[in-house]
Amino acid sequence: MVQVYRRDLVGSYTVENDYVTDAEGNTEFRDLDWYKSKGYSTEEFTGTTTPSADTGYSYQKGLETAKALYSFFPEDVTKEFAKQWVKFGNADTAAAAVRQSGAWKKHFDYLERDDGTLIMTEIEALSTLATFRQTLGEVGIGDTSEFEGKFKQMITSGVSGAEFQDRINLVYEGVKEQIPEVEALFRDRYGIESDSGTIFAALIDPDIEDKLLKGEIATLQLQAEASSRGFTTTFARFDELRKRGFTAQQAKGLYEQASGVIKQAAGIGRELDIKTLEEAALGDLQAGQRLKRIESELMSTQGLTLGAAKDGKQITGLISD
Repeated sequence: MVQVYRRDLVGSYTVENDYVTDAEGNTEFRDLDWYKSKGYSTEEFTGTTTPSADTGYSYQKGLETAKALYSFFPEDVTKEFAKQWVKFGNADTAAAAVRQSGAWKKHFDYLERDDGTLIMTEIEALSTLATFRQTLGEVGIGDTSEFEGKFKQMITSGVSGAEFQDRINLVYEGVKEQIPEVEALFRDRYGIESDSGTIFAALIDPDIEDKLLKGEIATLQLQAEASSRGFTTTFARFDELRKRGFTAQQAKGLYEQASGVIKQAAGIGRELDIKTLEEAALGDLQAGQRLKRIESELMSTQGLTLGAAKDGKQITGLISD
């Protein structure tokens, strides 16, 4: 058992590493770390609760101590530390008290678990935030202000800098070839110049997408998949496809195979257009039946099924049973 003290209270408390029920009936586990987080110290204080000038516990000394030990603290947190230093005269106790203050919570509340313990230290959190910003900078997003709230949520959820790097790399590899197309379509439709970083930010963050284009950048993404492979139609058509559930992943697969499929159909004298393929991908019954009929003819005349990707001895088609 350990005795703990607090300068603003008379006497001491015994730490027993046990569950304690307060006057309101709330039960919580209290160990030494819990008491330290509430401003207690294992060192017994002497003298008055408000140190005199000759004790060395001055406000200026508190500022100097904060700058020496916690140079990364924002200014208002540094000032709060100095106030707590005057009260306690102990750096660890002052820091624990600071973490209960409004100034600290304004900047670091995302670090605090429900039980009052910290997910990581403040300096570790600031380092992780810097890593997140650097990761986005590497893919052209220089202004990360719109992501700051999500960065803090990721820290709360335990996402490391390395894990975030892997996530961004994976997404970027999947859409980087679309970015110039979306950027060009963005200029053509809205007459606004935008850089690739802004486009990528909108592709990975729905909140930014909404602010940038009120949700329409997803439509431009579909249009980019089509136009980059020679298929063009109106924005309204792609907007209709998007609203009906047509995704960028579906668009990528469909438009990559579409030219080959249409050529195969033409080779047996059957007319097939891109709209039929789009409708079939969305589950339209009539379009799907048309594709099945063409597929059957191909199987009987050429031993082929619709599609461009072979899997063993079979060719994977665009439609499935």
